Amino acid sequence: MARCYLYCFRLSQVAAAFACLTLLYMVGHVIYEIVLRSVFHTSTFVMDEFVGYALSGFIFFSLGYALETESLIRVTVLTQHFSDRVARIVLALASFVSVGLVILLANSYWIRVARAYKRGTVSSSIAAVPTWIPEAIILVGLALFALQLFAFGLRHLTGHASPATVPPSSPTE
Repeated sequence: MARCYLYCFRLSQVAAAFACLTLLYMVGHVIYEIVLRSVFHTSTFVMDEFVGYALSGFIFFSLGYALETESLIRVTVLTQHFSDRVARIVLALASFVSVGLVILLANSYWIRVARAYKRGTVSSSIAAVPTWIPEAIILVGLALFALQLFAFGLRHLTGHASPATVPPSSPTE
């Protein structure tokens, strides 16, 4: 079981690395746009659109890693008064409910991606980007987040340690 948690965490790490690359891309594109505008008096004319797409990829691809490394804001006003066992069960149940909600959201994005692909819808910018591409990036991010949420809930039910806190050189179960 620990191996399953580790694989889910590794997927989240890869997605977080992709999120980091999108952040670097955003910074690079903004700097490039600044140079183009101030030195050459021209523009790419797509910076706001592409940076927006990258931002959505950055957000959705980093969610699973942020969850497992406890970087997401969590309100513990109720669970701090529970015993450790009850708090873990409540956290697991909240995770499973969240999985359901994320799956519902992912399902609506699946419908949007399929519809945009079928209709050949493109953005209204000069780049005419097929809209299914950025929506599919969000869909993949949601699927990875749902997987990590499910592993997070199972891990709390079974009492396993987080793979994020286990040193890489130590053996796992």
